[in-house]
Order: sequence, then C-alpha cells, then structure tokens
Amino acid sequence: MNARNARNAAAASMLAVLSAPLLLTGPAVAAEEGSEIPVVAVARGDASTAQSSIPNGRYEFAVHGVYRYDGGTVAYWSVRSDTAYDSDELSDPRKFHWRRGNFENSGFGISEASLVVRERGELYTTLLADEGAGICLCTNALVLDDDEPQEWQTVYAAFAELPAEVTRVSMHLDGYGTVVHDVPVSDGLPQPQVDAETVPVGQGWPTAPDADAVEQAAADRSGGPIWVLHEPGGAADGSWRSTSSGEEETVDISADVLFDFDEATITAAADRALDDVAARIRASGARSATVIGHTDSTGDEAYNQDLSERRAHAVEQALKSRLPGIALAVEGRGETEPVAPNDTDENRALNRRVTVVFVGGED
Repeated sequence: MNARNARNAAAASMLAVLSAPLLLTGPAVAAEEGSEIPVVAVARGDASTAQSSIPNGRYEFAVHGVYRYDGGTVAYWSVRSDTAYDSDELSDPRKFHWRRGNFENSGFGISEASLVVRERGELYTTLLADEGAGICLCTNALVLDDDEPQEWQTVYAAFAELPAEVTRVSMHLDGYGTVVHDVPVSDGLPQPQVDAETVPVGQGWPTAPDADAVEQAAADRSGGPIWVLHEPGGAADGSWRSTSSGEEETVDISADVLFDFDEATITAAADRALDDVAARIRASGARSATVIGHTDSTGDEAYNQDLSERRAHAVEQALKSRLPGIALAVEGRGETEPVAPNDTDENRALNRRVTVVFVGGED
C-alpha cells in the first residue's frame, strides 16, 4: 500500500469513528469570577479500556469551540481528571496524554485532535512545529497541572485555516474515539489570549500560533495538514468500485467488463454494472456527471488517448438512456492517470477503466 492509499485508509477509518453519536451536551463551565464560558459538549473518556496494559487516564472534556483567524484555526477545550476516580492514579490527565502524545511516544503533544468537515470530506490534523522532535502547535501533556488534576485546564490545538464557508465541524479529541459533532466555527479569537500552553478555565485562552508558524507547520506536516476522507464501496464482482469524498463520488468501471479487447463498443455483460452506476447517480440527487476514459500504457500514447475518448463516449451514450435529464460531460485521459504501476497484468487491468464523477444534491 502506498503512502497516499495508507492515508486514505486511515482517514476512512477515522470517518467511521466520527459516525459515532454525540456523547453528552452540558452546561457552560463556570469561570472563577462567576461568569460562564461557552461549552459545546462535555465528554468523558477512559483510555485505560483502550490500552489496559499501560496506565493512561480517565478524564473529562469540555469543548469550547473552534475559531478561525487570519492564517489558521484553533480549537479550545478544557480537560480534568474524572472526579469519579479521585483515588485512582489513572485519574491524572497526564497519564492519558503521556501515552498518546508525549515526545517519547508518538510526538503529538497533548492530543491527536482532529477536525472533520464532513460535507467536504476533509480531516484537519493537528499541526507540528517540529515533526522530528515531536513539538506540536498545541498544549503539551507535561505542562498540565498534576497538583490540581480535578480542576479544569483549558488547552488548545492548531490547524490549517478552515474555508470561510465552514461553520461546523466534528472534533475527535483524543485518538481513542472521543468525538463531539456540530462544534461551531467562529471567526476571530476569543479574548484574552494568554501566553501559556494551558490556562485555568475562565482566566483566558492559550495564545494561538501566528499565521507564519501555521503556514510553516502545514508545509512540513507529513501527509499534509488536510486529509481527504474516502468512503469505499463497489460491486461484489469487482466490475466497479467507488470512493466518496464529501458529496463528490467517483466510480471506476472496469474497461474489461465494459469492452472487448481494444474495442469501444459496450458489451452485453456491462449492463448490470451500468445499471448500478446509473442508480447511484439518481440516488445522489446529482444533475450532472463527467465520464472519463482511461487506458493502461501498453501501445502508442496517441492511440491510447483516442481509445480512452471513444470508450468514454460509449459509456456516456449507455448512461444517457438510463439517466434522462442528467447532463453528461465526456473526457479522455489516455494513459496519463494510472491508479497502479503498469508493471503487471493485474495492475494494467486496474488502469483500464471508465470513471464517472458526480456531486450529490446539486441545486
């Protein structure tokens, strides 16, 4: 599996986790002066159930919100030990975060927090200031106050800047499946900003990194600061396979199912696959789709380009009768976009395909 496929597989797994129900909604956490700060939800985690052989932590989260500012995004939440376990060493929040994020382990600071924009099919990963040394743009576990573990401590994690149209995200807090959905995204930073990695709740907000630091960390992030979430699907017989990213879906139909060798005439054996693809397009609510032909690299490049175009037109005609009222565009890309190396019969078969791309719920 190559690095890109590995990232997509991990992101797909994360998307499955993020389908979990919202945990708990809760009241605002009171500040020391008697005022209140925003709380989207309160969640409880028990890391000891995930890695029972190593002390981790039982803890509580109070999620405050996600804030977009010029050049970056920052999430704020507060953490404390679970008051139900006040005599248990696992109640120290440092125990949990030591395992998940201390420099001597994974190198992700306090958290493996991430933000998911489901409608765009994107996962925003916590940024690292120095990936080799494990220094993150986030609160590090070692600065948590272990003398007062049951007091709320406000922490942060920084991400690449969210698009302006994004108003809500799902937030994965800890790498163990603690998830809060529908976290609001606000413009501008809450005040006051305090020059510290963690702040007692109600006394301000850890300072968000400046735009230059975010830009550099995003450029250096292994795998990129934003991962595309793909949900795979397909026919049991392998005649077609699909991936979806947000509302966009891509369906690859095997050319070996659609056509005889070196031909561009649809075979009778292709009817079931074409029926399946047409049904997916109708169910999505899409009003348009793009049909793209691809070949392997065997033979002349110009010939392969022409063959890809003829095959795309053939599929367009076959879908047109199944999809009245849906606009179909056609492209041929020849051998220029392989999905596998052209080094074996099996891989070349993967590259011989016709791709149909559509976006659900179009206006």
